[in-house]
Amino acid sequence: MSGSASGPRESVLLTPGVLAAMVEHAVREAPRECCGLLVGDRFRIDESVPATNIATEQSRFLVDPAEHISLNRRLRRTGREVVGVYHSHPSHPPVPSPRDVADAHYPEFLHIIVSLVGDHETRVRGYRIRDGSVTEVALRATSAG
Repeated sequence: MSGSASGPRESVLLTPGVLAAMVEHAVREAPRECCGLLVGDRFRIDESVPATNIATEQSRFLVDPAEHISLNRRLRRTGREVVGVYHSHPSHPPVPSPRDVADAHYPEFLHIIVSLVGDHETRVRGYRIRDGSVTEVALRATSAG
C-alpha cells in the first residue's frame, strides 16, 4: 500500500450517523459482505446508502447497478453525488484485498472498508484506489450536536 510514513495525506469528513449506519449494515449482513454507496463530495460524506450485494460469493461485493443508477437520479440537481463505495470484511482486516483492488473501476471513488474482526471492535478505513495503487485516506467522524 502506498502513502507517506507519517500516515494518510488526505482526509474525509463523515457527518453524524454515516459511520454508525455503515457499521450497523456490516453487522446485519455478516457473515456475507455488505456494500453501499457514499454520497457527498471529495472531502465530506453526508450519507451512506445501503445497496444490494448481487455477488454470488459470500466474500465478495458487487453493488446492484440499478440501485446505483436510481441513486444518481435521486441526486440530480441536488449538488450532491455518489463519490464512493463501502463494503465490509466480516472476517478480515479493513485493508483492500487483491480482488478489491482489481474490481476498483471508479478511480475517483473513496473506498471505505468496515472490518468486524479484532477484539470485538469494528474498524473502518478509507482508501483511494487508482490503477492498482492504493492510498489510505484518513476518515474523521463528527459527532451529532
